[in-house]
Amino acid sequence: MLQTLSRVEVAERMTAREFFRHAPEDRKAELIDGVMIMPSSPSDKHERLQIFLLRLIGEFVEQHDLGQVQGSRTAVELAENQAPEPDLLFVAKDRAHIITNEGIFGAPDLVIEVLSASTASYDRGPKFRAYERAGVHELWLIDPYGPAGTEFFQRAGDILKPVMWDEKGIFVSRVLPDFRLNTNWLWANEKFIAVREALAEMGSH
Repeated sequence: MLQTLSRVEVAERMTAREFFRHAPEDRKAELIDGVMIMPSSPSDKHERLQIFLLRLIGEFVEQHDLGQVQGSRTAVELAENQAPEPDLLFVAKDRAHIITNEGIFGAPDLVIEVLSASTASYDRGPKFRAYERAGVHELWLIDPYGPAGTEFFQRAGDILKPVMWDEKGIFVSRVLPDFRLNTNWLWANEKFIAVREALAEMGSH
């Protein structure tokens, strides 16, 4: 489970367009319900898991020419008062027009948030609701400390509905065709499975 509550700085209220102009360049910041928040630096577990997922999904998307994957410093305008910076996002190739040099203007197809003690309440609360309202198709909330706090959601009409992995720990993405995530990879004790091995394992099914 998440450990060690860390600090979140809260700045003034603003619109998403103002946030794009004034957000700091040297650290992560997000606009949530019109308020800019700046979380403290993530833990080592958070960073290593985020990098593993970025490499794994990025390589899969590139191999299959599916679209574009971006990391945690890309702001996404979901509404006039909502501009989160997800830990990882994917935009399908046929929706590449929402990606600009300034950020992403519209809902990504897939959003992944690696939870931390300082931001979990935002990720499960206002950010979740913003992703749901904006039309994100798939959302992963991953607890770097284990499966108990980890949740996957897929769109069902106007809502994001929770979806479990199967008895072998396999979660099947709807947004990334043939992407089968073995959730046991997420909580490696010492080091993560090599990306090439993970991709080969997915390809064997």
